[in-house]
Amino acid sequence: MTTRREFLVGSGLLALGATSALAGSARATGRAGSGRMTMIIDQARCTGCRSCLIACKGYTATTPGHFNTRLLEGEDEHGRAVFTPVQCNQCDDPPCVRCCPAAATFKLDNGVVVTDWDRCLACGACVTACPYGARFADARHGGKVDKCDFCQDRLEQGRVPLCVEACSAGARLFGDREDPQGEFAACLGTSTFRVLRPELETGPNVLYVVHRDYQRQARQRTTGEAGGSGNLPQG
Repeated sequence: MTTRREFLVGSGLLALGATSALAGSARATGRAGSGRMTMIIDQARCTGCRSCLIACKGYTATTPGHFNTRLLEGEDEHGRAVFTPVQCNQCDDPPCVRCCPAAATFKLDNGVVVTDWDRCLACGACVTACPYGARFADARHGGKVDKCDFCQDRLEQGRVPLCVEACSAGARLFGDREDPQGEFAACLGTSTFRVLRPELETGPNVLYVVHRDYQRQARQRTTGEAGGSGNLPQG
């Protein structure tokens, strides 16, 4: 069976400067060529079921003890459970790319950050540089570094990342921010978002919903608060 990484290497998607195809699905569609592939996560919908984590682990077969998708658990000010799925943010200005001495880590034309294992020196510089803890060394392959790449092989096939497909609660949406379509486009236009560690100004492309339109409308009915338009984080 061809592994995910064998597919990436064999298809040339990890060649420096490669142009990759973008995703298309019932929830969101993309266009071939350049773009800005983006993940939207709605924590109000996330139930903490870990379907995304289980599906990702089974598909990517990451080294034991490490996951491309993780789930953080906490509570809000009212004591209610809050679940925060985290993964590589596919930053617009990724620290991992800047620090790699071998140019083994780079951005594809669709904005996804990938690592070329043929170039990777297993020095660990990118692991240290990543402020989100999204990178890890795979001891099975000489310490070469792995991470989430939005299931780049699935994007090449016109499919969404597996975590999006596996989420029965609809807490994840995916698409091209430069050419938004479907529910992904609707969410972009009617929601406000936050990103993790905005003070770093890395330009994350994983957006967390703060308020969707239905949440805003419910709050307006309760408090009489005036509405507002969708708002994307800068960067």
